[in-house]
Parts: sequence; C-alpha cells; structure tokens
Amino acid sequence: MKNEFVLSWTQESLSAQSDFESLGRAQSHFADATIEAALRISWAAICKRFSIKADTPKGLFILGLGKLGGEDLNFSSDIDLVAFYDADILPVSANKGQAYIINQCLKEMTQILSPRNSPKQIWRVDWRLRPESSGTGLALSTAKAEKFYFFRALPWHRLALMKARIVAGDKDIGSEFLQTLTPFIWPQNLDFRALDDLASLKSRINNEHPGLSYERRQTKPITENPEGFNLKLGAGGIREIEFIANAQQLVWGGKQSDLRLTHTLSALSTLAELGHIEADEAHQLCTAYQSLRRIENAVQMLRNEQTHEVPHNEIDKRAVLALSNYKDWDELKWDICVIRQFVNARFKMLFESDASASAEQAETEAYNAPNPIPDALSVTGQDIVRSWLNGFSDHGLPKSQLVQYQALGHRLLKRVLNSVAETETALENIDRFLKSISRSAQYLDLLNRHEDLLDTLITPLLHSPHMTALLEQSPHIIDIFLIPQEEDTPDPTAILADTDYGMRLDRLRRFVNEHLFLYYHRFMEKTLPLGPLQEKLTQLAEITLETALQIVCEELDVEVPTLSVLGLGKMGTQTMAPKSDLDLVFIFADSVDSELSAQIVRRLKTTLTTPLKEGIAYELDMRLRPSGRSGPPAVKFSSFKNHHENRAHSWEHIALAHARSVAGDINLGQDIEAYCDEVLNKTRDKEQFLQDAKVMWARVEDQRIMDTPHGHSNAKLRIGGLMQAQYIQACRRVLGLSVADDLEAAIYFWQYQQIWERLLGLKLNPFSAMPPRYNAGVFNENGQSVSLREYIKRSKKHAACVVRHTTELFGKIDMPSDDTSLPVKWA
Repeated sequence: MKNEFVLSWTQESLSAQSDFESLGRAQSHFADATIEAALRISWAAICKRFSIKADTPKGLFILGLGKLGGEDLNFSSDIDLVAFYDADILPVSANKGQAYIINQCLKEMTQILSPRNSPKQIWRVDWRLRPESSGTGLALSTAKAEKFYFFRALPWHRLALMKARIVAGDKDIGSEFLQTLTPFIWPQNLDFRALDDLASLKSRINNEHPGLSYERRQTKPITENPEGFNLKLGAGGIREIEFIANAQQLVWGGKQSDLRLTHTLSALSTLAELGHIEADEAHQLCTAYQSLRRIENAVQMLRNEQTHEVPHNEIDKRAVLALSNYKDWDELKWDICVIRQFVNARFKMLFESDASASAEQAETEAYNAPNPIPDALSVTGQDIVRSWLNGFSDHGLPKSQLVQYQALGHRLLKRVLNSVAETETALENIDRFLKSISRSAQYLDLLNRHEDLLDTLITPLLHSPHMTALLEQSPHIIDIFLIPQEEDTPDPTAILADTDYGMRLDRLRRFVNEHLFLYYHRFMEKTLPLGPLQEKLTQLAEITLETALQIVCEELDVEVPTLSVLGLGKMGTQTMAPKSDLDLVFIFADSVDSELSAQIVRRLKTTLTTPLKEGIAYELDMRLRPSGRSGPPAVKFSSFKNHHENRAHSWEHIALAHARSVAGDINLGQDIEAYCDEVLNKTRDKEQFLQDAKVMWARVEDQRIMDTPHGHSNAKLRIGGLMQAQYIQACRRVLGLSVADDLEAAIYFWQYQQIWERLLGLKLNPFSAMPPRYNAGVFNENGQSVSLREYIKRSKKHAACVVRHTTELFGKIDMPSDDTSLPVKWA
C-alpha cells in the first residue's frame, strides 16, 4: 500500500498543476491511517500475549508532531510521535504493569512501521520528542505528562506541542488531554521571551547540527552557489520560515485562538489577516516555503533518503532539475539565493537580539542626562533610580540580562520625572509594583519591546488607585493594547476553550480586568466618551454573566435552563461605572426544578465572586429579589408576578423602574420586561406611594447622604447628588410622569464626575488636589472644558435642580406617625 501510495503521490507532485497543500495533507492522512492500522495490529498481538480482553486500547492515544502534526509531510519525512494513556481508562489493570504493556505495544507498532535492519519500511519513526525521552518508556500516563509539561518542560517542548495532532488511538481522551494542556501551549500573557528561546534554539542548531557542517565551513552564510545548502536547517531555509510563523504564534496565540494552527502556510496567512505581518511579506514567505519544499521533495526522491542537502554531482543535479520543474541550474541557483536572502533577512529582523543597541542607547541617554539622580531624593529613592539605570539590578534578574534593560530604565525615569511632583512616592510605587511581578524579566521585556506601553503602565500607577489595583491583580493585562481591537464586542471564547473549572475562573477574571483597564484608559485619554464607556462596561458585565452561566451549567452537567437575569440599578439603566456591583434578580420558568435553579444561582455567585489570584469578576447584590435576603436565591416567574401584585412594597417597584433582562432566555426576558411595565403602569394609590417613597428617602438621607462642599468630589452621596437624582427619576417613572430633562442633565453630570472620582481616587477630596493633567477632562460638561470656578457653579445648579424636584414630589406629603411599610395599594 505504501509503495502504491508513494507512486501515485509522486506522479501528482510532478504535475505542474499539483496543489502543494493538498499533497502535504494527503501524505499526512495516509500516515494517520497506517499508524492506526499498525497500532491495532500490535494491540491485538499484545492482548493475545498478556491475556487482555479488549478490542481497542481505550485511553491510549498517539500525537503526531512536526510536519505530521502540521499535516505537511514531504516525500521522505520521518514521523515524530509521542504517546500517552489515561491510567484510569486503559483496559489493563495496574497490577499487570500498564506502562510496561503499553511500551511493548508501541515497540511492536514501531517495528511494523519501521522494521529493524530492513529497507522495507512504511515510515521512519522518531520518538525523541516525548517528555524525558532518555529516562522513560515510549508512553507516559496523562497525569505524569501534565505535571511534566506544566512544571518541568523546556521551551522546545512547548514549540513541539504547538503542532500536536491526534493521529491514532483514543481520539476523545486525546482531545481532552490537549485541551488540558492549552494553558501551557497557549498562555494568555504575551510572552515575547519566546522569541529569545527560539533564537537560542536556532543558534544551537546552527552551531551543532551535523547537517550544517558544510555550511559552517563557508566564509559567508549565504552564497550564490546552493550546492551543499541544507534546505531545511540552513540560513534562509525552511526552518527559519517555520520559526518566523511559530514564534509569532507562540506570542499571540494565547490571546488570538485563530492562530492555534498546526499548518505553517495557514499560520502565515492568518498572521497577515490579524495584522502581525504584512500581507505581501506573508505571501512571499508562503511562496518561498513552497519552493524550498518542492526542491526538498526532489532531493529526497533521488534515493528515498531523508536528506535535505542540495547535491554537488552533475547527475544528481540534473535529476533534481527534472523532478522540481526548473529549466536549468542557473534558474534554480538564482531562485534559491533570492529566497534565502529574503527569508534570512526577515528571520534576523524578528530574532536577532538588540542588547548591544539597547546598551548604546542607554549610554547615550546617560550622557545626555548630566545628573540623572535628583539630589532631592532620599537614599531609598536614589537607590531605586540607580537600580533602574543599571538595568533594574536589584530586581533579581541575571547579570547577563541587565544591559538590555538599561535604556528602559532611563526611559522610565524620564517619564516619572516629567509626570508628577511627588517623585519619591511615584518611584517607590512603580518599583514596588515591578518587583511584585513573579516573572519580572518577561514583563520588562514586554515594556522594552513596546515603548508605547510605558505610558499605559505609568499613568495608572501614578494617578489611578483603582487601575493600579487591577494591574496588581493582573499585571499582564496591558498586553491587550498590542492586540488589534477591531471588534466592539469582547470575545470570551478563550475562557471556554479550557475545560478545567478553576482555569476558567482565572480566565474569566483576567477577561474582565483587561477589558475594564482598556476602557478606563480610553476614557482617561479622551478617546471614549461617557455614554459609550457606560455601554461598554454594561456590555462587558452582560457577556461575563452569560459566560459564567455557561460555565456553571457545564460544571453541573445540565443544559442551560429557561431563566432570565433581571438587571436593576446601573445594570438596568446601562450606566455601569468603575467599581459598580451587579444588582440582579434570577427568574426561572415555572417548569424548572426549584432545587436545580437554586443550585445554579448559588454556583453562579461562587463563579463570579470567589476571590482568586486575579481578584473577583463582579460583586453581586441580590437583595432586591422577592423576600430580600431571607428569600430563595432564585424565583419562579409565577412567584415573581404573585409577589409584585400582592405583597410587594413601594420601594420594590421603585427598584423595578428601570429593570431590564440582561442575560438568559430572550423570550422569557421579554415576558418579564413586559410584566414589569404592566406593574409600573398599573394605577396605584398615589398618596400611599408618595408617603412610602418619602419615608424611604428620609431614611437614606439620614443614613448615607453627606453635606459635601461643592469644591469637593462626592457625586453620589451628596445633597442633590446622583443617588437622590436617580431615586426621584425612578419615582416619577412609577407615577407615570414624563422624563424631566433637567433631572436627566443632572444625572449625566454626576455620573461623569463619579467615574472620574472613582478612577482618580478623589472621593471627598478637594478638586484642587487633583492631578493637573486631568483638569480638562474632569471640569467638562457636554464636551466643553470649563474652569474650576465655573464647574463648581454648574455643580451647584445641578444639585439645586435635584433638590427642587424632590421638594415638588414630596413637599406636600406629611410624614406618617410611624414608618411601618405596607404592601402596595392598587387603586
């Protein structure tokens, strides 16, 4: 079968119309079939030898790596295999020696595919890419493999698994295993250290691989004469194209799942689509890759040898010309030379270290800064500056790496000195933050390669306590600024890509933190106005709720039931702000089991609010559900309706004034929203409502509202502030009164101030203490910057407006002799 396949495949490859990618996939899929057949034959023999009663080796699977994994085998490729088994599923009892029996099975399979001392082979089999290949058998249990990859693996193991594909055995267990390894292969952080790791690996290949001995003897790495050139490993060869693709996949693939591809040409095309390389460069690299691979196939067809060197003798050269469709040797020679120069130039551009350039830049900056260490600093401050200028020498980095971070130290110091008056405090805050990061070298490398991220980092550390808290929880969230943000809707796909519950919770928090940080940064830099900011924050909360609900239902192994999540407060009005919690009511269809609905809500609360390394996703407030804290966490729709018709108090309807279905079943959500409108529009005893509303506001005013000077920030809890304005507007909605435009203007004014005070940590502080760089942003109304004096004047106007509306609503209502609240009276 192999001989017939090779003959057919070769005839097709020699055709001028042959499709390169289809040929690679055909060869790889044939390999899959033969490996599967050999595994079944060997398993049958093992079962007979060890008296095992099982038709298939359930739990055992084989991964193809390299070109087999990438569905890109060439004429005489070997096949790189690794094998694993689930010890709990394998139909071999532990006392029989699972590892020994599986090892015997795979040895027999290897002998079928590649018989010892025989020229008649199906494939050359290479098991050397397995974990700890020198000290283990041919297969490892999945439990041991997970520990190895997550705790002891080297960078090249990650590179190898990038191309992993299940080629034989138990495909379901294999898929689960690869899913488990997703965080190892595709970490969420943008790890630019991968570039250094691959550059180091390529350098080692160049210096040590016996196939490059001819090239190492040449005075120049690339010459016009291609004879002796190693098409796979040589300078400007196939491996350099693969590394160009692989390196950028390793960097970006954790955030952009579209890049998790095993096929080199597909990866290059996708990198261009996502904007990581130019489309023309990707096309040239793809063309170069196919040309070199066609020549490589021709070289291997000569004697069916796994060789990659362009031949020297005339007979072989003529054969290669015929097999690769070149007219003459000069055409082939010129083509290879042009390809190599182009590929090698792109490879060096991506991989070559710029440590010497960084050192030179650091010296230049030091020369241009006659006194980089301010005399006014304390001893501690001077030590911090000295450390930065020496490449962050007291941050636990290897001495060999310090030189490449000296220029970064100069840039960072310059920004701090130009940004704040409190230099000492700023230096200490930033230095403490950088030292708190577990993999500081990776973080510094990110900042060193992307200078524009410095301001993104420094601004919150200097001015925003809330954004600083997000950074401390999730330091690498700033790498979201390096991802092209073309989609307006955050994509939670990466969260659900992992099947582990704990990992999903970590990713959920990272997802929330990075998008909050992104939106806050845009708002503070005046590229995201108030309205769109509120909409994006609300949308993020809704997507997080939907994702968390899916996680919970998958964890409980149930279908998502018919439920609707009713959003109140800022969720209802789509005006979420920094630090907002989620006011929610969970309403289930009557057909849903009560115990299941309660279990789902309890687990959902755990999913969102359990503190982990990266904090919580959101705080939940479910006190506004029927019966409040004492009631069940979930309520059926019929119970919800019965409560609001017969037992609800006026304050509960005030809370419903802007209720909105924010997650769950769309049809049920529409029915609930329609019912809420029906309740609010129903004629009620107006006098009772106004009296209840006045009593409640008096209680809130007494317990929470503060008499705040208009020169100080306190948007929400001041007299005439946001809480009072929204309360009066909700009361008007229940009474069926039209929207008061001046009240809406006051709400907008206070919402804008509240966001700034939460981001800058201004609450109750005088505006005069605010960082001057934000004056134009804070002292602003309707897009127009005003002076502090004018801003205070407008603040007084809006507060007076809210107080006036309060008086108009409650002024003629007498306070009852007691504040006993009764259910709503319907007219």
